[in-house]
Amino acid sequence: MNSQVIASNSVAYVYDSLKEYVTNVFVIETLSKVFVIDTFCGSKFMEPIQSRINTHLNDKEVIVINTHFHWDHVWGNISFKGYDIISHELCRKVLEEQWEKQMESNHQYIEGSVEKCLPNVTFKDKLIFHEEGIELFYSPGHTADSISIFDHNERILYVGDNLEKPIIYVEHDDVATYIHTLKHYLTYQPKKIVAGHTLDLQEEDIHKTIDYLQGLSHGRQFSFQSEYERKIHDQNLKTLNMLEQK
Repeated sequence: MNSQVIASNSVAYVYDSLKEYVTNVFVIETLSKVFVIDTFCGSKFMEPIQSRINTHLNDKEVIVINTHFHWDHVWGNISFKGYDIISHELCRKVLEEQWEKQMESNHQYIEGSVEKCLPNVTFKDKLIFHEEGIELFYSPGHTADSISIFDHNERILYVGDNLEKPIIYVEHDDVATYIHTLKHYLTYQPKKIVAGHTLDLQEEDIHKTIDYLQGLSHGRQFSFQSEYERKIHDQNLKTLNMLEQK
């Protein structure tokens, strides 16, 4: 793990223990609150963040945000038991149904302890912390339950897994809604964009992702430079085809 400063109030904790990509956990410090965005794969990974909070930020309210239900974003929730954990209402529902299944399929990635720890605060469309300038909003795309976070003071957009380089994972069949979410991102005019597995994102990457999704929906042929991109693209095609056949 290493840490990288994102802004004057934000640090990314970058983990490289998963094959083929890094995973980012973000900590935003405001005057009275600390926001932890996603919690990775178990209590061991959250120890540096807990240490930071306990040593320097223990007078502030801690709020955890789960951007979506996938295991690599929620298994560290147990480290923040007793604090408010926020997600979209659909995220909590899916986690309730699939927590054990995800554990069975991916238990080899756990470090430390993992217990079923669901979000205790949910919302449908938008949730704003006005004094902190932090806005959470529903942004279905990568998954149907995805949310994003916008820091109005720093103008940083945190997009979960809705953007990723070199290629996104498409795990939900509603491509039109995904594109709508990406176009909505542009209305925020962010100065910086960061994601669950990528830090160096620009508005250009939003446009490229829209183009890719439009191509997928119209059956366009793509060529890619790396085997990894080809593999993920094939998975995206299979996911859409499987969902369309149901």
